[in-house]
Amino acid sequence: MEWLDALLRWIHVIAGVMWIGDSLLFMWIDGHLHPDPQSRKDVAGVAWLIHGGGYYQLEKRWLVPGRLPPRLRWFWLEATTTWLSGFLLLILVYYMSAEAFMLDPGVSRLTPGQAITAGLGLLLGGWLVYDGLWRTALRHRTTALLLSVAFLAILNYAATHLFSARAAFLQVGAVLGTIMSANVWVHIIPPQLTMVRAAREGREIDYSLGDHAKTRSTHNSYLTFPVIFLMISNHFPGIYAGRLNWVILSLLMAFGAGVRHLMLVGFRGARWAAACTTAAAVVLLYLTVQPSAPPQGSSGASAPSFTEVRTIIAQRCASCHSETPTEPGMTSTAGGVRLDTPEQITVRAARIKARAVEQRTMPLGNTTGITDEERAILGRWVDAGARLK
Repeated sequence: MEWLDALLRWIHVIAGVMWIGDSLLFMWIDGHLHPDPQSRKDVAGVAWLIHGGGYYQLEKRWLVPGRLPPRLRWFWLEATTTWLSGFLLLILVYYMSAEAFMLDPGVSRLTPGQAITAGLGLLLGGWLVYDGLWRTALRHRTTALLLSVAFLAILNYAATHLFSARAAFLQVGAVLGTIMSANVWVHIIPPQLTMVRAAREGREIDYSLGDHAKTRSTHNSYLTFPVIFLMISNHFPGIYAGRLNWVILSLLMAFGAGVRHLMLVGFRGARWAAACTTAAAVVLLYLTVQPSAPPQGSSGASAPSFTEVRTIIAQRCASCHSETPTEPGMTSTAGGVRLDTPEQITVRAARIKARAVEQRTMPLGNTTGITDEERAILGRWVDAGARLK
């Protein structure tokens, strides 16, 4: 299972790098085309890029009836491989271990089966809502953008109130990735195929199809940076376990979209985007850096004995963090962190406090039922010097 996990992640990252790189490069080129020096009617613009000691002269040409180049390179495999490998990872890591990774009794009372159904429903429903909105007459107005922002905020709120915080961030990232991939297959590739067939057969070409495909491609580029962050967010519990994690999730989307705009458009003429991006970053820092409130009873009491602490760790933590884990489906120590001996416990005292007391992200989904009183005991023990007595 670990080898399968590693292989799928490797494929997912490689395919994602290819897809994102291709997409952003094309978006950048389209935004930096210069008028054709030769004023040719079939040339939309030209650009010159330096690399490897020479430069490339790029020309964007309009499709012309009855005239096509000998070979066209289509970019579809990268998006398909990225989504498919990501979906398989979602199943392997989260859906097959839904009780441990997707559930949090403090958030909702879903069963593992219900959580998986809700996750799959968000993947499909997210695409249907987004696509339905941008098929209406509102798609040519700012209203569609505002409704899309509202939809994303609702999606974030729903996910963080259905799943554990860690799973919610990944699930929302999967929804956005599904929207991006579906855009490629439904709204980007098919219109261009229609235009190419018309050119090959010498028929009149509907250039509005290209405009439609470019609109959905632009949408994808604005979702790219938020998706990248959400895919790595599971490594940063201080971010996803915040008090207002759905707000943090929404701000991350705004920040990522703003960074994309500034990178591809530039700061000149994008002052509002720069201001909004900066504001999102400031609020994000405020919400994630401020210290969490300590568990009830964590202060003003005597330091607990190591015997009390070791008992709690044996009951609540060792099922995963042991040389011989007993958690169902787990064949190796979680994260390589073992808490079998007193020395292993004391050397990780600060990490125990951070994850179990302050961030409250361990145990995952609180499958072992650790109480607030037990968290407080761990916190007082660390604050008192994490002594072995």
